[in-house]
Amino acid sequence: MPEVSVIIPTYNSAQFLDEALQSVFDQTFKDFEVIVIDDGSTDQTKQVLEKYGDRIRYIFQENGGPAKARNRGIKESSGKYVAFLDADDVWLPLKLEKQVNTFRHHPELAMVFTEHSSFNEKGVFQTSLGKKKKLLNGDIARNIFLHSGVATPTVMVRKEVFSKIGLFEEELQMAEDDNMWIRIAANFKVELIDESLVKRRVHPQSMTIDQRKLFESVKKNINFLDCRYSGVKERIQKAIPLKFSQVEFDQGYYYFERGDVASARKAFAKAIRYHMFNWKSYLYFFSCFLPKKAIQTVKWLKRRIPTSFTTGASCDE
Repeated sequence: MPEVSVIIPTYNSAQFLDEALQSVFDQTFKDFEVIVIDDGSTDQTKQVLEKYGDRIRYIFQENGGPAKARNRGIKESSGKYVAFLDADDVWLPLKLEKQVNTFRHHPELAMVFTEHSSFNEKGVFQTSLGKKKKLLNGDIARNIFLHSGVATPTVMVRKEVFSKIGLFEEELQMAEDDNMWIRIAANFKVELIDESLVKRRVHPQSMTIDQRKLFESVKKNINFLDCRYSGVKERIQKAIPLKFSQVEFDQGYYYFERGDVASARKAFAKAIRYHMFNWKSYLYFFSCFLPKKAIQTVKWLKRRIPTSFTTGASCDE
């Protein structure tokens, strides 16, 4: 049996698959299997994968979303550890080796994740997210809940963990990854390799997300975490109002940018009700009453002072 099972869900990402798979085969650690779950693709995915033969296991299923695809991969896997890679992202050669070595030296760990960079057709434009400071300082489960930042292609999980806490939440079309990492961090020890070993691709297809569905999915995830899973509620309960405030602020800004100031004003008001002590919510709430020209100035300033808020979903991070 292989030591690591590499699970790659894909949906209409044929143009990126070769690069993703090559990054797996270029790993210095070689004891792995590759399971590609085709989640109902209608492009040339199957044809692209045919040339790999028995180097991969190809499984087709009707479109059901990323959680269902990853769950299928976990059920089909035979490795001691499970590593996830999205079809449009890339691993650096030492990624698997460093994670497996970390598990071997620290058998108490349930999950090991890494830093990552972001790139587009022009090259790398962000070298890291500062995860060590953002996520490891304090309660990790709470920090992931508030800040997100654990990109799925950076994660390796000890497979037996899934038998204890369950699989990805298939009712969530987005935010299903954060949901899983929070559940793991709330019940087990996790570790960060503070090195960018993954490159996440940013491209038009990855950016075309239905923002309303995203916000609703994140809200649904908050309710799930508050009610469904042992060991989670007590870790995040005090942070729930702040998280709802973040989501409402992000939703308000989404409307604000598009000129729908009435909807933006309602969202910013909700953000204030959830968390009264954030000046940005007040700033944008009152900005909604300004003349159009003044609103354009506020938008200009916003682009130069990015918000620290994040919905914490798989859009991503």
